[in-house]
Amino acid sequence: MLKGVRSIHFIGIGGVGMSGLAKVLFSMGYQISGSDVRLNPLTKDLAMRGADIYQGHHPSHIGKANLVVTSSAISSHNPELLEAKVKKIPVVPRGSLLAHLTNKSEGIIVAGTHGKTTTTSLICSILSEDDKDPTMVIGGEFSDIGGNSKLGKGEWVVAESDESDGSFLLMQPKISVLTNLEDDHLDYYGSRDKIRRAFLQFAQNLKPGGILIVNKDDRNLRDLLGRIQLSSSQKIITFGTRPQADLLAEQITLEGFSSFYTPVYKGKLLGKVGIPLPGEYNVYNSLGAIATALALDIPWKNIKKAILSFGGIKRRFECIGKTSSDILVVDDYAHHPTEIKAILKTARRLRRRVVAVFQPHRYSRTKILLFKFAHAFREADILLLTPIYPAGETPIPDIDGKLLFERVRETRGKDTYYFSSEEEILNFLEDRSKEGDLIITLGAGDIGRIGRKFLRRHLLSS
Repeated sequence: MLKGVRSIHFIGIGGVGMSGLAKVLFSMGYQISGSDVRLNPLTKDLAMRGADIYQGHHPSHIGKANLVVTSSAISSHNPELLEAKVKKIPVVPRGSLLAHLTNKSEGIIVAGTHGKTTTTSLICSILSEDDKDPTMVIGGEFSDIGGNSKLGKGEWVVAESDESDGSFLLMQPKISVLTNLEDDHLDYYGSRDKIRRAFLQFAQNLKPGGILIVNKDDRNLRDLLGRIQLSSSQKIITFGTRPQADLLAEQITLEGFSSFYTPVYKGKLLGKVGIPLPGEYNVYNSLGAIATALALDIPWKNIKKAILSFGGIKRRFECIGKTSSDILVVDDYAHHPTEIKAILKTARRLRRRVVAVFQPHRYSRTKILLFKFAHAFREADILLLTPIYPAGETPIPDIDGKLLFERVRETRGKDTYYFSSEEEILNFLEDRSKEGDLIITLGAGDIGRIGRKFLRRHLLSS
């Protein structure tokens, strides 16, 4: 795919997945250019490194590229994409190019509906502590490397998959990690059965001698385990909190922004570990990373040290600040009902009044999961809902933020509000927030700006 290629152009380079892949390829010596409707810190970082970055889409941006990479959000009518076709420049989806890089290396791929970014980052942290210097392609900004990707000198490439367009089925990893499996991306797959079949195929795409690591507590993955057919050179390692798992978490304690437990691997007590991440869901994320490390025979002392010093990920229960009146502001990427429930449950444990601000992500997801969204916010004391963040989607008739608000209000009743602008939200927070509150912004769009603007207002007024 990259034979004879010198210059690569990314259409939609501002996305976390696209920018991360572009950065790795730039570090490998390729000339990189890219465009997006909005520029952001990720594109600014690429520009500072020497990539040619353009705001907006225009045929001239293609330049002398001899390979064009597209994100799943790019329309077939995009002027740069059309120009590439006129010039007969090869066009590949991001997932295909990522699969090409991981398949020719020793790939560790993390797949699942939730927890991919944290699990991937923890694996990278452990491998780095063990001096394996992996190449990393992460779906979030990992504080330990100051970004979302890094070209390493070691043999391992650690990446998270993208199930949204089925491109993860192109991957043939040495190690696959399945975090969980739920109904999502049904706009692409069309049915629950098809997404399960896709995960089954991915699980069986291992290289010879490969290892499949599976969360055995997840009901859907448990069902999948009975159908997976591997060769004699391949094996499965399971993790969870039930005695049947190979790697078991015992004596779990959740305290504030940290979690503690004792891992037991195939009957052997490894010793108590603390992770600087809150919530039961992060226990599972760390178990997946530990299972991967044990499969690679990494010493426990290195595993434990890496987890203890883990720096966290931007927008994963990220504490972005606190006001002088002790109002804590947290931001999280959660955009699926299950993720929202887990995050709000974790927020509740901080023993503060929880004020949640949720921005729905994509019309299709809102439509398909409307009933589940309606029951996802019970742990919030006050809930603010916003218009849908389209993420490049065409609006669906009668599907909007107000519809979601009506459905949620039916289940919650009081203290549920809908605002169409940032200014309205900020004014509400100014008027209604109290000392000791926890304000948490939720969503995969740009909702995190609300918390930062709220903090700036308090800083200016104090």
